Amino acid sequence: MISKKIKILFSIPFIIIVCYTCYLISVYDSIPEIIPIHGYGKNTDGFGSKMFLFFPIILNLILLLFIWWIIKSPHKINFSFEIKEDEKARTYATAQMVLVIVSIFITVILTLLLFSGVVFK
Repeated sequence: MISKKIKILFSIPFIIIVCYTCYLISVYDSIPEIIPIHGYGKNTDGFGSKMFLFFPIILNLILLLFIWWIIKSPHKINFSFEIKEDEKARTYATAQMVLVIVSIFITVILTLLLFSGVVFK
């Protein structure tokens, strides 16, 4: 059973992705057709189409769907300790909350990296 709090918190990464995607679409025409890819600072490994800016969004969505699948079935998590029957609900709730926090963290980091690339290009 997934609590309402977990569902609400898990919606935060999707709200971030929707906001970033809307921003990207709004500035898409002002982005050059060829952009540097996989560059750190002033070092650039190559160049690619500006469509590459949507790839991390898709990757993030795939990661979020995978994490949601794990949240929906916490009994499939291979814990490194034995869970007592009376503590299963609390242990599963804690694992679900950790996964939600990880999903928010992943989304924020990916969005900040992508956003800095779009704003400063």
